[in-house]
Amino acid sequence: MRKILVIVPCYNAGRHIRKVVNDIKKYNKHILVVDDGSTDNSYNVIKKIKGIMVIRHEKNKGKGAALKTGFKHAVNNKFDAVITIDADDQHNPEDIHKFLTNFDNADIIIGNRMNNVGNMPLLRIVANVISSSIVTGICKQQINDSQSGYRLIKSEVLNNIKLERDDYHMETEILLKAAKKGYII
Repeated sequence: MRKILVIVPCYNAGRHIRKVVNDIKKYNKHILVVDDGSTDNSYNVIKKIKGIMVIRHEKNKGKGAALKTGFKHAVNNKFDAVITIDADDQHNPEDIHKFLTNFDNADIIIGNRMNNVGNMPLLRIVANVISSSIVTGICKQQINDSQSGYRLIKSEVLNNIKLERDDYHMETEILLKAAKKGYII
């Protein structure tokens, strides 16, 4: 049985975080919420949720920094992989099984929101299509939603690339560096 850690980077997501975590619990028992210096009630909500791990940054450092904190925890605790999921309730935890079903097919698996853009603003759709096209070209692998925060990343990848960014660009950085090392996305 694979040991998978679901990492939820959280910044001012007090309205959604309890629902997101409780939904994840239905599909995976190892959950780490990294509160990135939230100034709303997020941390107070998180610390009351039973059965999860919580790490708190005292000050906001950026989503990339929160993810790196989670990645370090996963590697240090011998998890086989991580699944990252945003705290804003835009991803369906029920899809965790899709990542696990495809575990042996890739080193990084990215959830694709582009087939169902729903309430996504047009500007974000256009920006995502353009950035995904650029990342696809650089990585020489088809990447349909390079900005998705819903991903499975094997620990081997985390062990073998050095991440430098602390902001949202870290999610692109990991793809570029993983592809350069020959990992399958």
